[in-house]
Amino acid sequence: MCRQPNNSCNRWGDSAYVDAIFALVMRLVLFLVVFGMALPMQVFAVGGDADPVKFQYHRDSNSHRILTYGADFGSTVSFSGSSPNWSSGGFNIITANGFMSAFAQVKRPNTSFDNIFKVNLGVVSARQYDNFGVKYRVNKKNIDNVFLDSKLGHTVSAQPGMSIFGGLNFQTQMLPGYRYTRNLIGREVGTLNSSFLSQGQTQFALGMEYKPLPTFFVRMGYVTLKQTYVLNQLLYEIRKEEVIARVPKGKFLDNQMGVQIQMGVQRELGTKKKVTMKFNYLGFAPYVAEEASLDSRIDFALVAKIFKYVNINYTLISIYDKDLVKPGASAWQNSWIFGLGYSFKL
Repeated sequence: MCRQPNNSCNRWGDSAYVDAIFALVMRLVLFLVVFGMALPMQVFAVGGDADPVKFQYHRDSNSHRILTYGADFGSTVSFSGSSPNWSSGGFNIITANGFMSAFAQVKRPNTSFDNIFKVNLGVVSARQYDNFGVKYRVNKKNIDNVFLDSKLGHTVSAQPGMSIFGGLNFQTQMLPGYRYTRNLIGREVGTLNSSFLSQGQTQFALGMEYKPLPTFFVRMGYVTLKQTYVLNQLLYEIRKEEVIARVPKGKFLDNQMGVQIQMGVQRELGTKKKVTMKFNYLGFAPYVAEEASLDSRIDFALVAKIFKYVNINYTLISIYDKDLVKPGASAWQNSWIFGLGYSFKL
């Protein structure tokens, strides 16, 4: 819990910390690309978010194997502010957001292995004034999400586009999350509410995939194990809760068996294809539950190019899960970014 009068315990936005986090992400991206290039497996295929027309194919000594890989990087920065005597009141705010989406995919006849890794991170830095008119700065997250999707499949030749698959989904956050309240002198103070793998989630699924087009797929994981993690046990004391995201105090994970539903679409719109739309839905329905429920995650991204590296972009992550909120609270959680940004592809 943050008890420092200068609000120093939630200054995770310091440049050294942020630089270290982004350095870690870049290492993960490099590992993913090298892993996809070097893995000597006999089963792989093009799928997910990849558009096989857009990226250059790389053929190795085995003429039946095709490797595609790539990554998108982007950032958005905005500034707003007002003078201290602005009659309507106001704050000086700096908003910085970054995203990365990488994939590595290899194909052999009738078999496939696809990997997609996404990171979204955003920071809001606001200058405020306390009850004594002393200015101070508060750094907060406005989006923080890590998502990995891997799928190993084998095509059913009797039906084009049909395959059996085994899949893994992983999602968590990178940086600590805080709830903010004002102290006696009117300053915003952060109380730790979440951290890396607290909570985190994996889903292991076995089922069928239907992919009639390279830009569209639907998966049904008839046998799915959902695991929820809470590794930071201090959160139970700080939040004064005995159960967080179905994980009881003193334990680190919770297991559920159920059905997984996943759908993905990627399209390039317009005559010059300057608008890109990506949509992904991931749902999980447990076999045994006190009441019927469908935990859902929606990822939506829309990017419109203005120039080669400059664009207008909108990103939305929407989650529905009653286990992540207190009883009586809305189960929908939304985090979105809209702005003018810079992006490039590898």
